[in-house]
Amino acid sequence: MKLHELKEKLSQLNLKEYDGMRLGNGTILDAKKFVQNHISFLESNPNNSTFLLYYHRLFEFYQKTKQWIAEKH
Repeated sequence: MKLHELKEKLSQLNLKEYDGMRLGNGTILDAKKFVQNHISFLESNPNNSTFLLYYHRLFEFYQKTKQWIAEKH
């Protein structure tokens, strides 16, 4: 999934619901700030593989939100 697609998907979520979500390497205390900061880093550094970890964490977060929504319904 490209960053602009991921950004669009994440913009449709109520990020406040995901405060405290655990990822593989930590807990997201403020999901809105997490998403905004990660997207900002990625947009400011296009095609820079150093920042690829930001994309992976953001995508992991998105996958977990999808899983959480599926379990909720």
